[in-house]
Amino acid sequence: MLHPSTRLSWISDAVGYGVRATQRIPKGTILWALDPLDRVFGPHEVQALGESLWPVLEVYSYVNGSGKRVLCWDHGRFMNHSCEPVSLSPGVDFELAVRDIEEGEEVTCDYSSLNLEEDLNCLCGSPNCRGVISSSEFSHLAPLWDERLREAVAHAGQVEQPLLPWVQDREALSRWSSHPHELPSAIRHHFPFRDAVATRSRSAQR
Repeated sequence: MLHPSTRLSWISDAVGYGVRATQRIPKGTILWALDPLDRVFGPHEVQALGESLWPVLEVYSYVNGSGKRVLCWDHGRFMNHSCEPVSLSPGVDFELAVRDIEEGEEVTCDYSSLNLEEDLNCLCGSPNCRGVISSSEFSHLAPLWDERLREAVAHAGQVEQPLLPWVQDREALSRWSSHPHELPSAIRHHFPFRDAVATRSRSAQR
């Protein structure tokens, strides 16, 4: 479930749809949490869906650290990539705002954390754009993501958290807020495809 102070919005002809904040969302806010309406598909379930449904799954799902595909039921599936994302996920099933997000600003994540099988050309336009998005960057970027996440989680107990009921680790969240160094590393989401059945990645920008 995506934060209620967000909406689906047309970003540009190059990017298509994305997600924007409808009001200011402070650093440390839970932006997304896995909820019971989200679908989680194992490799065999993906194969059973057949080729006709694959294009939808390819575009709108991501691969988690267990090699399963997660399909968000709400507009969270339209979140675009940025090389300077405002939303990152520690090694648990929620994402945090790693800085303040202003009203009207696009809510973005980093697709390198989504276990892409293929390198993708980046359209984010960030001054620090990496040009190409690749899951091979996961191990390199995870410590940088962790640093930003630990700074953000320290604010989690001081801001409104409308998604808290959907956070499975909400009891631990209070501890992490006081002891940020205990927050699980984003590297837990990494999945090595060399041992997996064939799955395919979604586009970097829709």
